Amino acid sequence: MRGCIQDTPSVHPPARLLIVDDDTNVRNFCARLLRHHGYATATADNGRTAVEMLHEKRYDLVLTDLQMPEMGGIDLLHYLREQHPDVDKLVFTAFAEVDTARQALKLGAFDYLTKPVDADDLERAVRRCLELRRIRQEKERLSELVVMYQFSQAIANSLDIETQVMRINAFLWQRFAPDSLSVSLLYPEDQCLRLLAYKTRHSTGPRAAQLPLAADCSEEQLVQTHMQLIGGRGTDIAGLMAGAVLRTNDRPVGCLHLTRNGEQPEFDANERKLLSVFALQIAASLDNARLYQRLREQNLQTIEALAAAIDARDPYTHGHSEQVTRYAVRLAEVIGLPAERIERLRYAGLLHDIGKIGIRDHILLKPSPLSDEEFDIMKQHPSIGANIICGVQALNDTLPIIEGHHERIDGSGYPGGLSGEQLSTETRILAVADAFDAMTSNRAYRAGMDTATALNILRKGRGTEWDAQLVDAFVDLIHAEGNELRTKVKLPPPQETVVTTPEYALALA
Repeated sequence: MRGCIQDTPSVHPPARLLIVDDDTNVRNFCARLLRHHGYATATADNGRTAVEMLHEKRYDLVLTDLQMPEMGGIDLLHYLREQHPDVDKLVFTAFAEVDTARQALKLGAFDYLTKPVDADDLERAVRRCLELRRIRQEKERLSELVVMYQFSQAIANSLDIETQVMRINAFLWQRFAPDSLSVSLLYPEDQCLRLLAYKTRHSTGPRAAQLPLAADCSEEQLVQTHMQLIGGRGTDIAGLMAGAVLRTNDRPVGCLHLTRNGEQPEFDANERKLLSVFALQIAASLDNARLYQRLREQNLQTIEALAAAIDARDPYTHGHSEQVTRYAVRLAEVIGLPAERIERLRYAGLLHDIGKIGIRDHILLKPSPLSDEEFDIMKQHPSIGANIICGVQALNDTLPIIEGHHERIDGSGYPGGLSGEQLSTETRILAVADAFDAMTSNRAYRAGMDTATALNILRKGRGTEWDAQLVDAFVDLIHAEGNELRTKVKLPPPQETVVTTPEYALALA
């Protein structure tokens, strides 16, 4: 027999109670009493009827007798624990069924009341159960807020996609303990869906890197393509799958998919809700990182083109800025410089000779060594370069590196005569890389040195012209990776070779 839920007006919706008992008198007595105390009540005459009602509506607390026809209280408690773990339980029992009542407590019942049920005991037990339920839910809510905050902090402080994916992967794996986890991102400029992460308990790594997908694809197409990338769903049981289409600015940008195996519990409603919140953060974070990466690549391409245009003024310096940058970045990686400082060095390396745009061609392209007056003019190019770049705010942190790449450890360099700790590590790295490429490259008035000779000159200048530790690290680097680092095609030597002294002066040209 079913009863109707009667709501009592309140600021907050009243707790919803389902009373299950095959005794009509007990059922109606409990319903009237609890309704009088402001609860919304419904009744069922056995466990099977209660299951049907639980399919249709949500209840906060189920009060059930243990002995009932068709489906008893113990079976109902088993069902509630598996299918509705968020529902609290109270049981009615006779004095002779105390052992059964203890079994009910093991199945998650909050308490048991002996029949005949006392009105005060009933009201008190319900009130205590619902109060503890409220406290528990508040703790869970606060816990979820903390988890969401921790997650947002983990992925918000980096715009590097690989770093973000690594953190997303680790966080979701720990929080949801799936059997498999995969994340994909749409790259509209390449018209493809790229698999960023794929991990199972047995293996890690993408099954396919990417598949073509139009930027205006439907969510269904995106999900199907994601499944192709990971080689299928891995399970046919809906409860063991969870995920979401990653959306930002009201458009799909990727897919998040988790599965569990048959030995694990199914994803419950709270986990799916939390995962959907994470999906919103993941979508915004990854798409922003993609846009930032795209913008950074465009900026780098623009700077590379500008550097190439400057180098092209002299066919003998073609590719010089690119090669110096390769040497400098690799040396920075070897000594363990942080990624953000390596990025700064990359831009400075490409732009270090931009000031030569302000040097007249008859000096810059002179096919013989410069006079003292001409050399004084040439020594202005680091300052000219810094003045050019200072108008670009995003590149301001490269200014000391660009202006200081011809300074020396002993203070004998130019333009400022800086020395020692006045020069940043990036500046000292660039000085070594620039000198080595200049010495080993052909010029209009001299042939380039062989590698061994250039390295010997660097060794002789360690501690005076160049940082000693960086020279040592660079020499080891060239011995280990020199062939791989050189990409520039050397031009034929000039017809007349001119040697100037001291030897390291060759590095200035």
